[in-house]
Amino acid sequence: MNQLIDSFGRTHRSLRISVTDRCNLRCRYCMPAAGLPFAPRDELLSFEEITFAVDVAVSLGIDRVRITGGEPLLRRELSKLIAMLDEHTGVVDIAMTTNGLLLERYADSLAQSGLNRINISLDSLEPERFTEITRHGILEDVWEGIEAASRAGLSPIRINALLLEGFNDDEVEDWLDLTKKHAIDVRFMELMPIGEGAELGRLGEYLNLTSLRQRLVEERGLEPADPELGNGPARYWREPGAKGRIGFITPMSNSYCDTCSRMRLTSKGELRACLAYDEHVDISEALRAGDREATVAGFRRAVAEKPAGHQWHDGEITKTGMSVLGG
Repeated sequence: MNQLIDSFGRTHRSLRISVTDRCNLRCRYCMPAAGLPFAPRDELLSFEEITFAVDVAVSLGIDRVRITGGEPLLRRELSKLIAMLDEHTGVVDIAMTTNGLLLERYADSLAQSGLNRINISLDSLEPERFTEITRHGILEDVWEGIEAASRAGLSPIRINALLLEGFNDDEVEDWLDLTKKHAIDVRFMELMPIGEGAELGRLGEYLNLTSLRQRLVEERGLEPADPELGNGPARYWREPGAKGRIGFITPMSNSYCDTCSRMRLTSKGELRACLAYDEHVDISEALRAGDREATVAGFRRAVAEKPAGHQWHDGEITKTGMSVLGG
């Protein structure tokens, strides 16, 4: 059987695809206030090239994709890509991660085109704090996007919240209360030493979520919940009687590298089998030529070179920022 199995026995089933490195926010753990030198538009993979890449990946055992950015909704006619993936590849699950600012405008067309699920990056329930961490985002716009996604049937709705010590960790109880009232999954994330996040880590803003989970089990009675759809990195818990769940993504305090089944394709055609390392396999020329054999070879090489896990605890950092890597 054609599968992507690395030298440590991990089978790869998920591909995250960045469609742009541009973003309409400047979150302080992700991007400098002045922005970054974004890739010229003519260097971005076309929708046809992305569809070809996914078709090849599916032949190698990939069965789920996630569209990311930057902010993916800045890519024009993104619903067209979703429809192409749905109609012309055998992928069984198409998801997207977005900051939600443009979601109200596009939720219906995305759902009608074949998008199955959606994650929204949202780090605070406080309007002023949200604006501070994003540098100019408006929280109300995100909530309108979440409501539009719910109406469009993009479920389950998942919110990704990066918790920073001394900044937004006092909102944990509010997030728990939200899951008690609404069928929304809130996933707490640890700060990783990637791009701008490496500097925040040096400033002591990292929060250990394994310790937080243990405290919430004792204080709020959290219980293990159903496993994550897609076998992703989050481990889910639920407060008794809650409609939604709380997920914990703990790359630093409780690494899940030994179960990693994910690869990333950047907007310029770079395959990255590990988020923690700046090494990549460039398959852009193979995709533009429609060369299936060379594209297969690129996927296999990326998986073969995948390390056992990150070296962040040894002081290593990932220089490439999340807006390029694709979340």
